[in-house]
Amino acid sequence: MVESSPRSFATKDAYDVVIVGAGALGLASAYHLVQSRSDLSIVVLDARSGPGEGSTGASNGMVRDVFSSWDNHILAKSSIAFYRHLMEEHEELRAPSPLLDLFGYLWLLPESRRQEYESLVSQSEGSIDAQPVSLEKLRSCPGLDVTPARWYEDDGVHAPEPISSGLFGRNCGAVAPERLVRFYYEQAKRSGVEFRFDSVVQRLSFEGREEILLHEPSKLPFAFQKEMKGRLRISGVKLGDGRSVRADHVIVAAGAWAEKLLHPLGIATACSPRPQTLFSVSGRVVEELLRWEPPVNPVDTDDGRARFPFLILPTGALLKPIFRDRQMWVGYEDSVAHPIGTREDPGKDGRLDFSMVAMGDREAFATDVLPAVTPYLPGFGTSGVRLENSWGGYYHFSPDGLPVLIEEPYGVIFVGGDSGSGVMKADSIGRLVAAKYEGKAEARLFSGESYRIDRLSLDHRAVQEERIIL
Repeated sequence: MVESSPRSFATKDAYDVVIVGAGALGLASAYHLVQSRSDLSIVVLDARSGPGEGSTGASNGMVRDVFSSWDNHILAKSSIAFYRHLMEEHEELRAPSPLLDLFGYLWLLPESRRQEYESLVSQSEGSIDAQPVSLEKLRSCPGLDVTPARWYEDDGVHAPEPISSGLFGRNCGAVAPERLVRFYYEQAKRSGVEFRFDSVVQRLSFEGREEILLHEPSKLPFAFQKEMKGRLRISGVKLGDGRSVRADHVIVAAGAWAEKLLHPLGIATACSPRPQTLFSVSGRVVEELLRWEPPVNPVDTDDGRARFPFLILPTGALLKPIFRDRQMWVGYEDSVAHPIGTREDPGKDGRLDFSMVAMGDREAFATDVLPAVTPYLPGFGTSGVRLENSWGGYYHFSPDGLPVLIEEPYGVIFVGGDSGSGVMKADSIGRLVAAKYEGKAEARLFSGESYRIDRLSLDHRAVQEERIIL
């Protein structure tokens, strides 16, 4: 991660804009805001000791433009194009390892989903760069069982669906979150954005403006003031150490912890945080898979060779190749009997005791992940696979799987609900936030499209529910 001093205090006690959260969305918002309005005084506050050390740091770091929703597709595709552009403009983002590596996604599809995915590609009229992969070609994958007989030993229910074909997404692959974070952070800082780390935002308040009438002793405003244009404004950002920062506008990009700040203000985001865990594995079976040269045509190759792609099994289990370490990261979207919410409450004592390591439930590898992987890759249930590490973070989900961007009349903008794809859409979302702050109805994406911002609002939401959430 980017090195930063835990004593990186802001230089003023009042700013035009306070951004809460130095993850991918907060940093992209700060970068694009200062690019369009260099006259603004902006400070980014974060509870961690440096940028990108929350859920962004725990991210799988994958990018794709294969979505069922046009909005998700266009937001991700434009961001991917921008990340490629950064590599072309900045040599340090190409070596020693690339910011972006489009080695592809490969969905292994049962017959019940094959037609849906192929229709999705055909209806995009070429915008989605993906190609079907026949069952015969998939059989070359080492250890793959395309017709599993059971879920696990002694299981009496019906067998998992057999694989009938695959779909390979070309404009898909991995992005290095730490390098993307470093770019946004350094560029924003160079342009005058200030940062204050180890600073937990405990609450937002209406205190400090003489024109606002407040109940005593609650310090809450009278409801009628909401109708008085320009009167009711958030002014105070109280930190866990007792200090405060004044703001004309507050942008909340705090991910899983956003609701802790917004719910006390009566602001509903319709989003919820859910813990997710990743596991790194190695061993003989992993080596055999990493040596596989799949019969596909990715954007980025290894001296002309296709490499093991990001693999999505019919059960929803995910396998990401980590070529440099000869490992794989394995994950599974597990929403059964896992509490929605965060384990930490930064508003309680002014601290945020978030730990990616502590959230890595190693036992879940055997109980939740292996049963979703071994029907199709039996080798994962043998000594040929070793569990090396585990860590966790939060997915911030919206009900329809698309980001949420709302603005309240008293100077608060919320952005979140990225549903596990914040890094891959960060650049586009940052542009939307900057345009929203300036009062624009539309934002120009890097790819050239004009995007109507209120499509992601709650009052005027106009999006299709996303069906391909990983």
